[in-house]
Amino acid sequence: MDYTAHAISELYAVAKHHNIKAYEIANEAGITRVTLSNWKNKRSEPMLGAYLAAFHALERIIAAKAVD
Repeated sequence: MDYTAHAISELYAVAKHHNIKAYEIANEAGITRVTLSNWKNKRSEPMLGAYLAAFHALERIIAAKAVD
């Protein structure tokens, strides 16, 4: 597994652990759910900026849920 595939796998694993859906990450990151799905299913690889947007969106969602 290459680094990109591992990073996407980890993103989804953390999201699953916190019960966060892909559409929530996509909405927060300003990307489409289909884009996330394409990354997960190795149909495309993310540009660094898009991946970081998704990663930081996931962090924000987790932080917001922790406050609730």
